Amino acid sequence: MAKPSSSLKRRLIGAAMAWLMLALAASGTLLRVAFEDSVERAFQLRLATAVRSLAAVLDVMPDGSVSLTRPVGDPRFEQPYSGWYWQMADQGGVLLRSRSLWDTTLPVLPPSEPGAVAFGRAAGPKGEPLLTAERDLSFPERAHPVHVAVAASRHDVDRELARFDRLLLASFVLLAAGLAAAMAVQVSYGLRPLSRLTAELEALKRHAGQRLSGGYPAEIAPLAEAFNTVLDHDAELVARARTHVGNLAHGLKTPLSVLRAELSSGTGDPLVLAQQIDRMDRLIEHQLTRARAEASSARALGTQAPVAEVAAEIAAMLTKIHADRTIAIHNRCDPAARFAGDREDLAELLGNLLENACKWARTQVVVRTDGPTIWVEDDGPGLSERDHAEATRRGVRLDESAPGHGLGLAIVRDLAGLYGGRLELDRSELGGLAARLVFV
Repeated sequence: MAKPSSSLKRRLIGAAMAWLMLALAASGTLLRVAFEDSVERAFQLRLATAVRSLAAVLDVMPDGSVSLTRPVGDPRFEQPYSGWYWQMADQGGVLLRSRSLWDTTLPVLPPSEPGAVAFGRAAGPKGEPLLTAERDLSFPERAHPVHVAVAASRHDVDRELARFDRLLLASFVLLAAGLAAAMAVQVSYGLRPLSRLTAELEALKRHAGQRLSGGYPAEIAPLAEAFNTVLDHDAELVARARTHVGNLAHGLKTPLSVLRAELSSGTGDPLVLAQQIDRMDRLIEHQLTRARAEASSARALGTQAPVAEVAAEIAAMLTKIHADRTIAIHNRCDPAARFAGDREDLAELLGNLLENACKWARTQVVVRTDGPTIWVEDDGPGLSERDHAEATRRGVRLDESAPGHGLGLAIVRDLAGLYGGRLELDRSELGGLAARLVFV
């Protein structure tokens, strides 16, 4: 047995995990971007609040000089290089600055819109990244506005993001593990019917004649039904093969007994020996023909053959064979009629029926179609009602068939049965035998 190339369970879980990882990565990236934007906005609001606080304590003297009415409340502005800085400047330079700047200044730019708070980025006294908030304040006492800037180190934002990253990673790892376990359970549960199907198929190897049980899901039920159909078909073929062997054995008993008797007598009649050998040959040919018919019918699923065309070919051949009798073979088959099977099987069916009809016809034979039914009629003597029943009775052997209608009709009967049809014999309107091939 060929070794499985891959596991369906592993493939399903692997594909689901791949999509899960992509989905989690995309979701994590979106969450990270959204959180970073939210943290930066919150930080900018804090900076804007500091700008407004500075504006509230800013005092402009009549001479245009500026001072603070009270210290800024945040102690970080008083600690050198604390990471939080403020600065007031105009076109002439820095007017006031926080103690935290020590002897440095902020490289800030004026806002693009007067009176509006502008946010930006800058480098701090130690080169650290800063987030800035800036605003221009105009006063009647001054010809130029006062530029107020507040800056804070981005390290606070980065720490928030790093903590969020750790929390997000831990959450996604736990989520991925939980979803992977859930997918494994789900796939195992979903594939359980296949495991049961495999177990039942293994059991069929040990217990011939069993069938697959029902109760499978809708997606697998057709497969189980198809398996059962194949098993039934195989069982039918085996039964037919046994029947053929039994029939052949039964049919050969008599001629073999005659041959044994003739040979043991020491004065075997050559004519008797030849007759028995011929009888055995016909029996073997009959069983081989049936076996070939069954094999071809099993292969012919989904094929079709044109009835009128095949009938015309056989009629032309039989017309030449019986040219000395001037028998007219009328082909009245519908050109659109189709036989749901192999062309050679159709030729076997029509050939035997037409040959028998030509053998007993006086002047004419008619072959026609009526829906799925094929008729072959002749104007010969026909058969009696008792002979009809004997000729169509299931299981009739060659030596039990009516004279002239034995081997051919037996083959037709068996072959029609393989295609779900039947052979019916009746009296024809022409006066002879009417043979009907009826297919459902």
